[in-house]
Amino acid sequence: MDEGRVAAFIFAAVAVAMIGQGWMSLLEHQRRKQAMDVIKAALQAGKEAPPIIYEQLRSAGRSKPPWSEVVVFTALGFGFWIAYANAEGDQRISFLVVAAIMTITALGCLGLAIMRPGEPKDRNDAE
Repeated sequence: MDEGRVAAFIFAAVAVAMIGQGWMSLLEHQRRKQAMDVIKAALQAGKEAPPIIYEQLRSAGRSKPPWSEVVVFTALGFGFWIAYANAEGDQRISFLVVAAIMTITALGCLGLAIMRPGEPKDRNDAE
């Protein structure tokens, strides 16, 4: 595999991750905006908005497990391991360092995604 293909693979992985994150942010924004519109309409009508709307807004502010980061750093690590395998001479050390860092970061994100630190064990107590 030549250097151009490796670079294209890494660029594609980053581009897909960035587009996916942007799309998720847009959807989250639309969801919050709709919830606020429902609350506003209910208050203008002199009624209280349904409690589920408030719960959706509360849950939207919670941090989400970093699964997209796991995918991105795994893809980047994989690309740099391929580059390391195909590199010659002094380039090998550079690719090795970056590949190892990306792999360690992917494993760290995987651990965070699985364990979800800081999140209450019982969701009913999380008020």
